[in-house]
Amino acid sequence: MRILKLVCSFILLLTFETYAQHQSAIPQDIEKTIDSLFNPWKQPNSPGVSFAIIKDGKVISKKNYGLSDIENKTPITSQTRFNLGQSSAHYTAYALLKLVTEGKLSLGDDVRKHIKELQSIKQVITVKDLLYGASGIYDYQALKSICGWDYTENFSQKDILRLVALQKKLAFNPGTDYSEADINFALLAELIGNVSGKSFKNYMEEDIFKPIGMTNTFIRTNLTTMHQNVAHSYRSEDDKTILNNSGNTVLGINNMYSSIDDLILWEYHINSASGNDQKIVQQMNGIIKLNDGRTNSTSSGELTLGQLYGHKERGLFSTYILGSGSGHDSSIFKFPTQNYTAIALSNNGDGYNGYLGVIAAHNILEEHFTEPETTNFNTLKTKSLSKKQLQKFEGHYWDQLGELSRDIKVINDTLRYVRTNGNTNALIPLENNKFQMKVQFDDKIYIEFPEDETDVMEFQYLGAEPIRFEKYILKAYNTQEISNLFGGVYINHEYNIMYSAMADNNKLKLSNVKNGDISFTPITSILFSGDSWFLRSIEFTKDKNQKINGFYVKNNAIRNLWFEKVVVN
Repeated sequence: MRILKLVCSFILLLTFETYAQHQSAIPQDIEKTIDSLFNPWKQPNSPGVSFAIIKDGKVISKKNYGLSDIENKTPITSQTRFNLGQSSAHYTAYALLKLVTEGKLSLGDDVRKHIKELQSIKQVITVKDLLYGASGIYDYQALKSICGWDYTENFSQKDILRLVALQKKLAFNPGTDYSEADINFALLAELIGNVSGKSFKNYMEEDIFKPIGMTNTFIRTNLTTMHQNVAHSYRSEDDKTILNNSGNTVLGINNMYSSIDDLILWEYHINSASGNDQKIVQQMNGIIKLNDGRTNSTSSGELTLGQLYGHKERGLFSTYILGSGSGHDSSIFKFPTQNYTAIALSNNGDGYNGYLGVIAAHNILEEHFTEPETTNFNTLKTKSLSKKQLQKFEGHYWDQLGELSRDIKVINDTLRYVRTNGNTNALIPLENNKFQMKVQFDDKIYIEFPEDETDVMEFQYLGAEPIRFEKYILKAYNTQEISNLFGGVYINHEYNIMYSAMADNNKLKLSNVKNGDISFTPITSILFSGDSWFLRSIEFTKDKNQKINGFYVKNNAIRNLWFEKVVVN
């Protein structure tokens, strides 16, 4: 039996190797067009990209440009390893569902019995809640910064568990809403380790990657441990490319390292799966739904259990996942019906590299698209509205969870959507209260002002659940008013964080020993917008005597972190 298993394994690995190495030809003109996409990556002495396109089970394009190590002039190859960042969640989800399929875990299990640090939370949090992003646990990214962790400091799984153990109140009841919180998958990594009886690292490498032949893929748990053939990470600063030394050892949602050849093997594995593996893949392709049936539908698309977002690109259904980690960026972009997958890995720290796969698809799959690359707004059936009718929509609008302020203005008889940086888009009237935003490409963005709700604007992108903006009257305070109303010391008792508030040139300033000063501009009489990414807004509350008694940090990742004003006797 052992010999038979070894023979089968050898045949399987041989098949994988053939798949990874075989490259099918594509028309020369298309190849030339695809190659031109990489012109920005062909600069000498610069970071680069590793890229592959898989079509109908064959690698039709595989390219490597740039350097993995600028100092030593080491070129990127198809074996160069990159941090997949948030794309790691795709593989973590597979591992979790493997344990579920094998009967070692249930999606309905209460995770508090597996992770002791969650036991201070009263509500039941299921495995499904973590997988769906519906747990209500505060995201560690913003929380650690509010608590004063320097971004250059290593942040580990142990640090995450320390933060989780301090949380007493959830952002919402589990299963009733979604939040953009990486904490969910960091906790799933702990869960997988605890349930499998191995560390998360060992389980992923021994039980997931090795059987597939992904011997070049690993989980990084120590920043000081040296690994061969890992691309150095870089970032641009003052028109110079410099080494990026920041990093963390958070798992499940980060720190999975892989190469383009190994990810090709993965795609083959999930596309030719049988037995239990096929059951796992089928689950991963399912759309996430809340207890009330709502899907996790955002501007990115509808989220699947495999953590890929699904949406339509020029009329064709596509799925994708993006990741950034320690200066590395990854993207996997698919047209499932057309058997097309594009993978891009890079180390320049510039973020989104998925456009390489999308634009390549526009050439390779041109005959399949049902919609043009750009919307012809001249063919829209529009509604004629007078300037007076348009002016009733003018005003300032605030999205609380997204912490965004937008203006709606009539400029030259055209209603326009105005961003804080001054960029505007024309709004084309389709109905009395519904408009389509004029944008490039094929993106369909609708702005609606519900008839049954005054002072509300809804922003809808690609069929996603509308984002709700509420109209507000801009408030201005002078320095003395801010000092009298909001000055003082505020404390959060859960995490023992303290901020001092004072007036500064008609603005509010919050000061903390570790974070320094954060400046806030008044939006409404109690709402302030901040200049820090982790404290972009705070909302004050009043007691029965109309005195300020504290403020909330409210956003998609945290929602209700309360800071109480310290009363000085």
